[in-house]
Amino acid sequence: MDYGVLARSYNTLDYPELLKKKLIAFFKYNSFDGLTKYELHQKINSALFNNYEGEEILKYKLAKTFLKKDYIAAFEVRVLNSRADFLVINGDTKCFEVKSKIDTLFRLKKQTQDYSDVFEYNTVVVDEKHLGIVQQIIPDYYGIWTFSGTKNIILREAQHSPNLNPTSQLSLLTKKELLKHFGSSNIFEIVVSNNDFDINNKLKDALKLRYTKRWAFIKENWESILPIDLQFFFNTNVSPELIYNT
Repeated sequence: MDYGVLARSYNTLDYPELLKKKLIAFFKYNSFDGLTKYELHQKINSALFNNYEGEEILKYKLAKTFLKKDYIAAFEVRVLNSRADFLVINGDTKCFEVKSKIDTLFRLKKQTQDYSDVFEYNTVVVDEKHLGIVQQIIPDYYGIWTFSGTKNIILREAQHSPNLNPTSQLSLLTKKELLKHFGSSNIFEIVVSNNDFDINNKLKDALKLRYTKRWAFIKENWESILPIDLQFFFNTNVSPELIYNT
């Protein structure tokens, strides 16, 4: 069975009858009567978590790895011409690019260049299928993680990026964030009047402020959020009870 079909059709905001129709269409039997809305969500999440090999699964496992650690985390952070899958910030920045079994690698080289300009430690989280090719593409200072079940296996520790670029780092911030943390929204002026160390530290302050509330919501509601829905709740901070029970 192609669980990618079910993954692509599923939406956290689906109403009960539509969830039931999708389950019937995929599994080709009708035994979902009497299930609550939450139980319908649970059926789909369980089927995908146990059988699907897309990036949503690896993102959930990554988030769980950092759940009890002293970091602020975020999903899908825009970085230059790329979008980092997962980021954690505290005394340092750690960026994770996910390459699941069903992902392609054609953008990986450009992504690694973008992330190394901006974040201190960078890692590719990879399905074993891609391991050999990934090792040929990424720089030596990149880390490599994979997962065996829910256990993360660190094949190579990330080293500090040698390519941090203050101009690229500042491009992550909005004009409002630049004004708040640097007193100016002009990136050229900021680079001239601040040293690289201060820019790096203020970037971390800005990103922590941007994502603290959303990550705190995830930590507080972790037990109520189903795995495939994790990024939806990070983005919206809507009560899981409201989504699953109405």
